[in-house]
Amino acid sequence: MQLCLYAELLAAMQGTLPTYVYVVAPWSDFVPQRFRVADYAAFLRKARRSAEEATSSRYLITTYPDPKDHCDVCRWEAQCDIRRRADDHLCLVANISKTQITEFQANGIMTAKALAEIPLPLPWKPQRGAPASYAKARKQARIQVEARQAGGLLYEVLGIKSGSGLCLLPAPSPGDVFFDIEGDPFIGEGGLEYLFGYRYLDDRGVDCLESRWAFDRPAEKVLFETFMDFVTARRARFPDMHIYHYAPYEPAALKRLMGRYASRQTEVDSLLRGKTMVDLYGVVRNALRASVESYSIKKLEPFYMFERSVPLKEANIALASLQAGLELDDAPSISEDAKATVAAYNDDDCRSTEALRDWLETIRVNEIAKGLAIDRPPQGQEGPTDEIAEHETRVTELINQLTRDVPIDLKERTSEHQARWILAYSLDWHRREDKAVWWEYFRLAELTSDELLDEKSGLSDLQFVETIERSARGIPTDRYRFAPQDTEIRAGDDLRAEGGENFGQVLAISQDNRTINVKKNGKSSDLHPQGVFEHTHIPSKEQQASLLRLGTYVAEHGVAGEGPYQAARDLLLRYPPRLGGIPLHKGGETTLENALRIASALEGGVLPIQGPPGTGKSFTGAHMICRLLAEGKRVGITANSHKVIRNLIDKVVEEGRKAGQVIRAGQKLSSKEEDGEHVRVITDNTKAITAITSGDVQLLGGTAFFWAREDAAEAVDVLFVDEAAQMSLANVLAVSQAAQQLVMLGDPQQLDQPTQGSHPDGVGVSALDHILNGKQTIAPDQGLFLEQTWRLHPSITAFNSELFYESKLASQPNCSRQSTTSIGPFSGTGLRYVPVLHSGNQSSSIEEAEAVTWIVDQLLNSQTQWTDREGVVRQLTMKDITIIAPYNAQVFEIQQRIPDAHVGTVDKFQGQEAPIAIYSMATSSYADAPRGMEFLYSSNRLNVAISRAKCMAILVASPQLFEAECKTPRQMQLANAFCRYLEMSETIAL
Repeated sequence: MQLCLYAELLAAMQGTLPTYVYVVAPWSDFVPQRFRVADYAAFLRKARRSAEEATSSRYLITTYPDPKDHCDVCRWEAQCDIRRRADDHLCLVANISKTQITEFQANGIMTAKALAEIPLPLPWKPQRGAPASYAKARKQARIQVEARQAGGLLYEVLGIKSGSGLCLLPAPSPGDVFFDIEGDPFIGEGGLEYLFGYRYLDDRGVDCLESRWAFDRPAEKVLFETFMDFVTARRARFPDMHIYHYAPYEPAALKRLMGRYASRQTEVDSLLRGKTMVDLYGVVRNALRASVESYSIKKLEPFYMFERSVPLKEANIALASLQAGLELDDAPSISEDAKATVAAYNDDDCRSTEALRDWLETIRVNEIAKGLAIDRPPQGQEGPTDEIAEHETRVTELINQLTRDVPIDLKERTSEHQARWILAYSLDWHRREDKAVWWEYFRLAELTSDELLDEKSGLSDLQFVETIERSARGIPTDRYRFAPQDTEIRAGDDLRAEGGENFGQVLAISQDNRTINVKKNGKSSDLHPQGVFEHTHIPSKEQQASLLRLGTYVAEHGVAGEGPYQAARDLLLRYPPRLGGIPLHKGGETTLENALRIASALEGGVLPIQGPPGTGKSFTGAHMICRLLAEGKRVGITANSHKVIRNLIDKVVEEGRKAGQVIRAGQKLSSKEEDGEHVRVITDNTKAITAITSGDVQLLGGTAFFWAREDAAEAVDVLFVDEAAQMSLANVLAVSQAAQQLVMLGDPQQLDQPTQGSHPDGVGVSALDHILNGKQTIAPDQGLFLEQTWRLHPSITAFNSELFYESKLASQPNCSRQSTTSIGPFSGTGLRYVPVLHSGNQSSSIEEAEAVTWIVDQLLNSQTQWTDREGVVRQLTMKDITIIAPYNAQVFEIQQRIPDAHVGTVDKFQGQEAPIAIYSMATSSYADAPRGMEFLYSSNRLNVAISRAKCMAILVASPQLFEAECKTPRQMQLANAFCRYLEMSETIAL
């Protein structure tokens, strides 16, 4: 922000705003880091306006001191706390959400005492969330108020349930370890875990403490590997040992470090699969209800009479001092006193974790003495199979061969060094993804129905409705109703019940009716759980084997030069397209003419094509394929889904039909479907390969699993990768063996690739992101940038081009004809903003849903006419309005009010368009975002949402969303796009 302010001052002096500002950071060896001013300037201007407003008496009077993360270091914290306690505010109730507070206040319940006194079941049905979660908040308020009145501490043991609460507590072992990590996400790029503290008993039974420090990345790697080696050896000696921690930070950090350094992957996987790590917070939250305002371990310590050696105030001062030194890359400035205080604070956390475990064990013994049966948790899964272990051994050998002479310091690497390094750590990309899928399964399996309510992979508050049908074997398909919630469960997904038991497959799910139809299996026929979650594992054996073949070749022959695996090696090296000396760009050509010319001239390697919204990416690709087929080439198509593949095949067939070209096309599918016009469906892999190599089909589509097969090597002349920004670099490398020439179509500025695992820098990106290498648009010498949109009115293009495409995107001239005329408030073209005041909303907003209803009513009942780019004028209809939301829960709220609306989440609308696009954000503030800023403020998702509109985009959002408290340049960049939208839009009041 300081540099952006300097840029503004320079602009006032010289008349031109600098395009870039530079930071010379000590940790970068004084190499300047470049930041584009346009990515931060609007955020600065909004922050300045907010600061001016914050000094007004109106602002000071109306702002309530809700608790925030900043309270821990704020000098006004004591005064705010006094105010909240004087008001007996609902925020004092442990684990209550803002949504629940809003709901309770709407029903006249303003204090914790009032909440504690309401009868159960609740006398009203909550508008948001499951009734059980509100009952839980009421019970929590009751025990807090009772303790307050009694002047002491109270707790009560919750009902015993297998796989939950005290049943998650393993038997103590002499090998047990008590573990705590101190880390800072703002150190360097991606944060640093700077202190590992762990307590254990040595061979003599003496209590030992290890406090290990890391002040830079190399030391962090050593720290992580040392700990994992210690744990691995200890598990061998004490098979029944466990590692106790409080809250999920520690296992998350180990997974993150494993991915960052691609090290100790088998050991971390074994640790997590074996359920060696025990989160005592997970035990406490489902075992006890205590008279605390927070279930932080520090708030629980009075119950087991734990005394800290370092007062928390002193610890916070030392932590701030130490982290400031690390964030400035000035470790020598950190005093020994600060280190000693932080180490003692960390040890206090380890000792407190052990004391908490012992207290929980005492409670367990007491409950058993009352006659209750409390099981110990079952053992975790065994390690990898022999086949997987053999594969991982081969991968490790290849990584060592490929990286043997690669410098550790990135700045010292050549392009060939970096290409080999990325290839080396791409070899086990799929295994890291697989591990993440299974780790997520184990995490979800331990959640209760209430907790699944907040999981995008879960459904909660299920209520059995009816059995729809039964198979010949008597297996039922059952229908359930569920509570309003944000879920990504789809038809075809495999479901697991609470605890992880196989439940069935989703045949249909309706957000409109909040119902789900599940085809059961034999064992789950009579099972009716309250909560379920989705778990799908997609095999990647062929891709892994293909990458091993590529890695072996490069290890033996090098990454540069001509020969086999040309496309993969050129992609790794970021080589420009091989065109035999002809220019990539030629004056006077249209974009389509350019693409057709170089399609015919391509002589191996990679041709990337970046297509922003409405620029005709698929249109261009289809014409290129038709040209290649006319020249006698065999062409393959791949993408992340069968649907995307079929879409491009259909476009090719259609363009061929228009030109009088009959195209013999096929698609490899796993199950037989009816052949379409000129599209032959093939279910057998070998027959599909034979069909394309023999010429029975000229064009063949298949997923990565198919094209990575060894018998698919060089089966086609050219392989097109559609939506290449959504396909991982590892998968594109795996399929590239199918052809010597690779054409990638996509746009990294729209929806990106879905990943779950953590990967080393540069390895976890999509294929197109790898080519762009951090830039918004493709370099002119690297590929084609489709620079003209045939969809967006110039007033919309101006926003998307500036924010997402380095001001290189323009509208086709006829797009300026597109407009609406109306006697209502929504007339003309461009960006509109409708502010809606609300608070506490996370994934749904009734207030915004009602605002959207009002907007649609205004559009349809104000004589609104739509003029297209050909100048044709007609009445605007419901079909001309697209409504988009980040979350399914908000989609539901809107559908309830406008049943015939075209409404869905962002990912459902990529490639679609309408004259009017409405984007309802639903979340009240940045702090309420259930999936964090990266999801809600995603520039990719904003780009997609706004660019669905041909002439008018309408953002419906809480004003608080523009007040994000950013702590990193990345967060500023995310918030900046919304601040710039606010500047470029016209505000329409309800």
